[in-house]
Amino acid sequence: MKQYLNAISLLPDKYKNILSAVPEMKAKEIKEIRFRNGGAVALNTKDEVCYLTQDGKLTSVYCDNLLRSDEKDMYEIVFMLSRRSLHTYQDMIAKGFLPLKGGCKAGVGGRAVIRNGAVYSVSAFNSVNIRVSREFYGCSRDVIKSVGDCKSYLIIGQPLSGKTTLLRDLCRYYSGKDAIKPLKTVVIDERDEIASLSFGCGEYIGEHTDVLTLYPKAVGTEIAVRTLSPDIIVLDEIGGDDESKALLSAMNSGVDFIATAHGNSFEDVMRRPNIKTLINGGVFKKIVVLQGKNAPCKVKETVSF
Repeated sequence: MKQYLNAISLLPDKYKNILSAVPEMKAKEIKEIRFRNGGAVALNTKDEVCYLTQDGKLTSVYCDNLLRSDEKDMYEIVFMLSRRSLHTYQDMIAKGFLPLKGGCKAGVGGRAVIRNGAVYSVSAFNSVNIRVSREFYGCSRDVIKSVGDCKSYLIIGQPLSGKTTLLRDLCRYYSGKDAIKPLKTVVIDERDEIASLSFGCGEYIGEHTDVLTLYPKAVGTEIAVRTLSPDIIVLDEIGGDDESKALLSAMNSGVDFIATAHGNSFEDVMRRPNIKTLINGGVFKKIVVLQGKNAPCKVKETVSF
């Protein structure tokens, strides 16, 4: 329930008040809260989509009396999620996200403003998807069992398969107070959803973990190797050219990497040139494929090299 309340804490009162009244048992199941310009507010669980009526009741039936968002609402939602400063969070919005409390995240869609071939800013917001982060201590046991002594591996899975949740728990396992021989771990938290330190005290991810918040992964990796002497570097959602170069360079310094990437199978990621380069270059010794959103954090298969 705490993470659900974190996810809605910055919303305009119009929505926060009605979402706060959702029964606790249902709130604990909600994975996503979706707002669309002209559409009904949708609450997604693992198994169903629910809606809110204008008087605050939950229903699974799409009807005329549903709570809806218009263009003005969409702007206000993004404005509030940006801590009332769109300018401050312009770069993040251009990348399609806003960090929220407790590792929660809002995906943002709208009309892109392009400069020099890249998204400079976003206006006319038409979609916001708030993803509710869940904390499961011990959820990495299946992954740890599958990789054994290996500490350089790539975790791949579909959205909502538990990748970021796993990274937090793996940090606790390798660098936490209960580790027999804790390893110096650095998290490159480009989207501030692993440690969630933008609000001060964030998620517990180990006594011996250092966090570089909002650093681009390539830059953060270089800084970590040069200044923090890590045993392990942890990254979420890798795949860019600059990231591949940074990881290949850092590997030669004796650093292990644990990272995640989107995908459904080993074959999926091997079709992505940058990830294939990392695997062929020896950055990752194993690939762990997750089962998916119906069995978060559970291993489907492990491929070794």
